[in-house]
Amino acid sequence: MRRTCRTLVALLGMALAGLALTGCSRDLTRVVDSPLGLAGTSAVTLAGETVDAPPPPRAFSMIAVGDVMLDRNVWKHIDANGYRSILEKVRDDLRSADITFANLECPLSTVGPHSPSEYLLFRANPSAVKVVTDGGIDVVALANNHALNAGEAGLRQTMDHLDNAGVAYCGAHEDRDRAWDPCRFIVADIELGFVACTDLSFGHGSWCKADDDLSGLRDRVAEAAGKCDLLAVSIHWGNEYQNKPTRRQKDVAEAAIEAGADLIIGHHPHVLQGVGSYQGVPILYSAGNFVFDQREGERMESSVFHLRFVEGEGWHIRIVPVWIPRSRMGPIYPSTERATKIINRMAELSGNLGVTVQVQGTEGTAFVPRPEPLARPQTQAAEAPVGPEADGSTS
Repeated sequence: MRRTCRTLVALLGMALAGLALTGCSRDLTRVVDSPLGLAGTSAVTLAGETVDAPPPPRAFSMIAVGDVMLDRNVWKHIDANGYRSILEKVRDDLRSADITFANLECPLSTVGPHSPSEYLLFRANPSAVKVVTDGGIDVVALANNHALNAGEAGLRQTMDHLDNAGVAYCGAHEDRDRAWDPCRFIVADIELGFVACTDLSFGHGSWCKADDDLSGLRDRVAEAAGKCDLLAVSIHWGNEYQNKPTRRQKDVAEAAIEAGADLIIGHHPHVLQGVGSYQGVPILYSAGNFVFDQREGERMESSVFHLRFVEGEGWHIRIVPVWIPRSRMGPIYPSTERATKIINRMAELSGNLGVTVQVQGTEGTAFVPRPEPLARPQTQAAEAPVGPEADGSTS
């Protein structure tokens, strides 16, 4: 996964359109085969005349999960049992999508403050990045209240370690002035961008913050949306351990969507909140924890959100419950009893937000219609965006 640069995309051109998935952190892109949204036409014969059939709609698959924290008791488990032990029960599913997203809730650094228990200052061993790559996670958010726990030097080390591991990120950039720049992928001839920001009521370190009146957020999102076909906005927001979004969360989501966001992925409450929608855009108000060491209960009950976007149809969402046993610190698929409890809770929370989740056994499905085609210009693989490092160099 994620092995080549933009120039390879340009060389392949439209011959591989719809088969390529590319992403960036420091303006780099990588290519991954995409089984969905295969481009091209097939010839059919009508009244003795051969014509091209219309191409299938562009489509891609994506997985979104919540907070990944690799310090404290999670690190002790990694150190004792190996990095592959954390995501081994869900690894295959995480790797099945074209794009997999998570919120990275800790720096990966050897420098900076570290007091994970007393002051909640996280700083994970940089080798823990292997958990991220083992799970096939393609892009992480670095805009949260722990991203700068180890200071600016720690955040910059985090970006270096992610770059070296081939993991893209949003919400930070080596050039701080470009922290709002979208990290972009090309999948099924759709250019998909990610930005990340925080909106918290307390003082915290983040290079991307929503402003009080949301005018700055609107401007930032609109600028990012103009650089891609679809824009996912990751937002660290809300109140911890509350399973209902606040009025402020709804206002922020609606402002981002009106500015051009096509998907909202929320985190910070450490518990699941429901799925909402606005103007044909899904809002995952809180994806909960995913790798963490918090106390038993709803904090350790979460879900894997499988999203499939089909142009001209909308977003198909499948919600698969998971549980994080403290004995392993990573998610597993729980018993039928627990999974049923989790999905029924998600159905109720989402129903209260106007989205129907159809429960089928221990999973749930939802659909957010978006019948109109993508309004922004279609991406052409031969015209993939280029930057100063488009040749793959990192100098």
